[in-house]
Amino acid sequence: MLKLHWLEIILRCIPEMLLVIWGIYELAKKSINIKVYILSSIIMGIATFFVRMLPIYFGLHTFIMVILIICVMAIIDIPIINAICGGFLMTSILYLSEYFNIAILNSFNINISIEFLNPIIKCIFGIPSLIITYLFIITIRYFVKVKIENISY
Repeated sequence: MLKLHWLEIILRCIPEMLLVIWGIYELAKKSINIKVYILSSIIMGIATFFVRMLPIYFGLHTFIMVILIICVMAIIDIPIINAICGGFLMTSILYLSEYFNIAILNSFNINISIEFLNPIIKCIFGIPSLIITYLFIITIRYFVKVKIENISY
């Protein structure tokens, strides 16, 4: 069981889901309906909290979240193939961002043993991974836009 503090839902889960859903929108080349985007991000952030509270093996919550992300994307009119590809790609990007974040924190000799950290410090330590995820999405957006422009010629 991976317990989260309610502060982590607001400071980490919801911003992370905002990025994930935005990334899937970019991959699907769909315009964003702001109300649906924010509502689905909040719902997914809260769902992350409840999934992580389940008494299941470490890592299984990730698969459950990917399935939930795919379902929510299908509900908000993202084509199912784009939702599946986007869900798996964004999960991979989140993992890669977390890896880079840990490497950055370790390079500064910061103790990242999260069991002993308070929720605010954990959220602060997670900011670099959110920034890295954001940069990945900007890169994806650029390449999707370049591909669309090249196809139109």
